[in-house]
Amino acid sequence: MPDFKLPDLGEGVAEAEIDRWHVAEGDTISEDQALVDVITDKASAEIPSPYAGVVSRIHYGTGDIAPVGAVLISIDAAPDQDVDVPPSASAEGPQPGGENARDVGEVKATPSVRQLARSLGVQLHGLAGSGPGGRILRADVEAEGSSPSPPAPHAAERREPLRGVRRSVATRMSEAHRRVPPVTHVEECDVTELANIRKPFNERSSGAPKLTYLPFIVEAAAAALEQYPALNASLDEVASEIVFHDRCDIGIAVDTPDGLVVPVIRNAGLKSVLELATDIERLASGARAGNLQLTELQGSTFTVTSPGAFGGLMATPIVLYPQAAILGVHKATDRPVVRNGHIVIRKMMNLSVTFDHRILDGMAAAKFILKVIEKLEHPEPPPG
Repeated sequence: MPDFKLPDLGEGVAEAEIDRWHVAEGDTISEDQALVDVITDKASAEIPSPYAGVVSRIHYGTGDIAPVGAVLISIDAAPDQDVDVPPSASAEGPQPGGENARDVGEVKATPSVRQLARSLGVQLHGLAGSGPGGRILRADVEAEGSSPSPPAPHAAERREPLRGVRRSVATRMSEAHRRVPPVTHVEECDVTELANIRKPFNERSSGAPKLTYLPFIVEAAAAALEQYPALNASLDEVASEIVFHDRCDIGIAVDTPDGLVVPVIRNAGLKSVLELATDIERLASGARAGNLQLTELQGSTFTVTSPGAFGGLMATPIVLYPQAAILGVHKATDRPVVRNGHIVIRKMMNLSVTFDHRILDGMAAAKFILKVIEKLEHPEPPPG
């Protein structure tokens, strides 16, 4: 029986981190039984076994990085009478990472929930899940993790491995910092009228998604990218060519318990504000739950990062290489401004665009952000 190799997990994914083994050496496994959870720079994934047999060797331990095509596990043919043994009847030897394979196999939980449990020190085996079919949800783990526990001895410092999404973010940010000569341009935007549109719509629309500033900003950015395509480009360093993309797929940075994740809104320029709001709500919820598909995290041509109320006065976001630019959205606050010679209070927000100076110059970035501001300061009310 052939060795089982790490399969191709999607476009641009060259390697994966071993997050959790569901089996141990010596286990008898069945076809389609969960073998291992892996983490890529895009998402988490559970990989099933393509055939039944006996695990003879596990080639990578928890926390190891395996390239696509590398042998993950060797599986020998099992005696006929043992092939259909269920996962719960597997041997009770320890698996890589120190957890009992039989215990892990009985737990119904997604990789992100397992990761949360490890960070909180919660044992999933024996924990009652409130989800469908007894599946353990994040709320179950958080409730268990908040239970009183004996005080831990004082330690001078705490250390944790740089793994999973955090390691992926570290790698991508280091690459961007090394490759991209960044410049940041900042402007302030009056979002008073936009705030006046959002509030009554949200009050009267019970079934529609809540309108935050973000869908309006994504709509404005998509319109401005059409007029200034250099910001919707990337640099092919091997060919020494600037690639101008014929699609507008905007990534939105989402803060999750595991780190920053950037799901993608496809064809953002063709969607209404309400459609964008629906996409943003779905993608952000999926990112925080850790259940997005790899295709929902790949191929963005431009990025918007909006920390909302935590956006601060101004920041210089890092361009996600090989993209040309990223738009930073900062906190909207009441400020005194001058209008027609008088000091008035308006809802103001700073916007910043950081760009790759190899691909475009400051004038293009300035014109782009002014176009975004023009659309935000003269918003069209959504229907309904």
